[in-house]
Amino acid sequence: MKIIFSNAMKHSQDHFDFIANKANRYVHGTKYMYSDEDYLQIIRKSIPNRLEIIGYKDSPLTKEEILAFNEALEEQIEYWLSLRVHIPIKEGTDTITYKEETIELDIRPIDINDNDNDKAIRDLLRLHEIIKECLAEEKPLYLSVYEEE
Repeated sequence: MKIIFSNAMKHSQDHFDFIANKANRYVHGTKYMYSDEDYLQIIRKSIPNRLEIIGYKDSPLTKEEILAFNEALEEQIEYWLSLRVHIPIKEGTDTITYKEETIELDIRPIDINDNDNDKAIRDLLRLHEIIKECLAEEKPLYLSVYEEE
């Protein structure tokens, strides 16, 4: 299953045209990535009706759905952040800001990484930024859920 969240309709245009527009942003999870199950859990918790049917692309979420999903997303981010081991800034870290706090995420391979969830946290924080943008600009967040070929 492939899950994509975007701030613009992604599937009605060529992928390269979509990414050429710097205002277009998206995050995705697939069966080949760690984020797939994380997104599914958050969707199940906040907007379970969106999983009743699988096989749709670029379906806009309502403002209520976006707010419910964002609340569940923030709970997951904060839970994982609470489990992290503090690491100093070094090679292999990615610095992000969440709720006025600067956090260094260790995105090196898991076998040399003390924080197993850092790559997933990074993806969830990217999605959080897209949601904040959609809410601030009063535009929809698009969700695509479909089986991969």
